Amino acid sequence: MSGSERTRRIAVVTGTRAEYGLLKPGMDALRDANDIELQVVVTGMHLSPAHGTTVNDLVADGFEVDREVYMQLAGDTGRSMAKSLGVGTSGMAEALGDLDPDLVLVLGDRDEALAAGLAAVHMNVPVAHVHGGDSMGGAIIDDSIRHALTKFAHLHFPASERSHERILKLGEEPWRVTTVGAPGLDAVLAGEFSDPSEVRASLNLDPVRPLALVVQHPVTTRPDEAGAQMRETLAAVDSFDVRPVVVHPNSDAGSERIVAVIEERRAFDESEGLVAFRSLPRRDYLGLMAAAEVMVGNSSSAIIEAPSLDLPVVDVGPRQAGRERADHTLSVPHDREAIESALERCLHDAPHRETVAAASNPYDYGGAGNRIAERLRTVELGERLLRKRLTF
Repeated sequence: MSGSERTRRIAVVTGTRAEYGLLKPGMDALRDANDIELQVVVTGMHLSPAHGTTVNDLVADGFEVDREVYMQLAGDTGRSMAKSLGVGTSGMAEALGDLDPDLVLVLGDRDEALAAGLAAVHMNVPVAHVHGGDSMGGAIIDDSIRHALTKFAHLHFPASERSHERILKLGEEPWRVTTVGAPGLDAVLAGEFSDPSEVRASLNLDPVRPLALVVQHPVTTRPDEAGAQMRETLAAVDSFDVRPVVVHPNSDAGSERIVAVIEERRAFDESEGLVAFRSLPRRDYLGLMAAAEVMVGNSSSAIIEAPSLDLPVVDVGPRQAGRERADHTLSVPHDREAIESALERCLHDAPHRETVAAASNPYDYGGAGNRIAERLRTVELGERLLRKRLTF
């Protein structure tokens, strides 16, 4: 049956806590539309107890999970990531074959999204891609996955005009591209996050001691160095009178080394030292960002959401190199002294903190989730959408 003869089915694929937080505004809008059947496919870290089984967050938010695709194999290497991609592509083919969607929505630059995109295009199901065109300097595999998804995708939702331009330079037809801003900002701009004081209380954090939020993922080209890199970051944070609050990394190669360092540090008395979480609900995570004095590491949330929360950031290492950003960020190498120097400015330099407070967020276009949903609701399905043409 064609899409014009039935309620339009849109399958959203999510594999991580962070990605879900960005997809949720569009998912909410699609769920509320009376002419759309939202289908939710959950995979990756969402189904992993080691990463907090965050599929429960979707259920708590009222979403019905239509399919679970297990793809995360044990291991902390590039080989295990590659094998997981193969398993995921096979599982996505089965899930999409059963659900028979009219469109598949994916986000970003991870293997879970790539697996869904690979399966969908081989089954002649059009793919819509959020956050295409971003650049992270080519230092890691993320750029390759993101730009590959751009070439597989039939609709594009970049988060900025600069990303829009990159998509066009990849040969995509202009009518396929709609700049929407970063959907992760929707909740921030609407104030839909936990009150900072309530987050402190619920997480048993001192109500007044300054917090340093640490979120550091492995650099996939250097997985063997991930543990040592995390030690440098934590050692630098230890030099200041702040409470380190650490959120565990993603599942990329090298992540187990980072977790081992975190667990090693948790041997200290958590009433005074480091406190760590496998995962946090999106509302609490944003509330923790709002409560923190500084954010340290290499998370994309430090680049995209932090400036709208007036949060100074120490961006460590090459993971986010080249990504468009506001003036709230200081970028440093994986070196204790460099991190300490940047932390000193973020915590104690009044002119820098004034700069952070005045920073304009390049990803703030307002209402990204609604824009995405409206385009998916109204785009004409059929041969024109499926048949891609290069513009060069």
